Amino acid sequence: MQKKNLNMHFRPSEQTRLYFYEKYFSLFTDLYEKNLLPNQILLSGNSGIGKSTFAYHFVNYVLSKNELNPYDSKNFRINYLNKSFRLVNQNCHPNFFLIDIFEEKHSIDVKQIKNMINYANKTSYDKNIKFILINNAEYLNIHSINALLKIVEEPTSNTFFVFIHNSCKRISDTLKSRCIEFKIFFTNNEKHQILNLLLKQFNIKFNINFKNEIFSFYDTPGVILNYTKFFEEQITDSKETNLKNIILNLMDFNKTDRSHINLFLLQNIIELFFYTKIVNTNNKVKVFANYSKAINHLNNFKKYNIDMNNTFYEIKENIIHA
Repeated sequence: MQKKNLNMHFRPSEQTRLYFYEKYFSLFTDLYEKNLLPNQILLSGNSGIGKSTFAYHFVNYVLSKNELNPYDSKNFRINYLNKSFRLVNQNCHPNFFLIDIFEEKHSIDVKQIKNMINYANKTSYDKNIKFILINNAEYLNIHSINALLKIVEEPTSNTFFVFIHNSCKRISDTLKSRCIEFKIFFTNNEKHQILNLLLKQFNIKFNINFKNEIFSFYDTPGVILNYTKFFEEQITDSKETNLKNIILNLMDFNKTDRSHINLFLLQNIIELFFYTKIVNTNNKVKVFANYSKAINHLNNFKKYNIDMNNTFYEIKENIIHA
């Protein structure tokens, strides 16, 4: 099967449209305009709910205020021609600093924090506001957190820290206690409406074979959007479109792309695969046993950095014989 070039993830920094965040956006802009915005912000919620996209939109709202093509607050839209939007995406905006987990790493390294501290201690361009966005904050290790605490506790008045946290995973209580937490939540109906708007925006259509399976197992727009994009780009023959082949294709792709994002995607599709098997079988004990073996292999790979080919071979055998 011919495999297409894969670009399955939709970068939050590039999303010029924001859906269903009106109340959160109004709250943040109101706090900012009244000089009441906390310097330490923790955005918590399920993965794929749009927290990072919202953060980038708010950052653009602030940074673009005195620029050409500023943020469109009425329609919650970033102007693609805006200077700050382009500089942020090129990772060279003088008043914006991003920290995220590197694809080949298992945690956010303390060196990244030290680089950020050096940046934060410098005078900002035009003495303007600085935003430091820390994505996937649950991947901060103990050394990174210790390095962060002092500057987070005592930031300069014009420096704002925004932590993005997947609430399904634990974050340091010490760090959490230093932040003002904003919990992001949408009803299932709202999440499905967001997803439909995103699918329409990106002109992606669900394969009928997966629509019910995906909606019954995953419920956040970003996660589902990435899966549908992966299905669209990986599967060229509709007759081959089934979860087993998707898993095998993803394993093959991961041999050349050792990222925590792809491992997360693989783990979730494996979960979906076994979920559908459990629903349609009476031999649930055997299915659970094979599922546990597959997930243990993935967890051991991430924990001990063992050979990926052996890991995928073991998982493949468990999936095929499940």
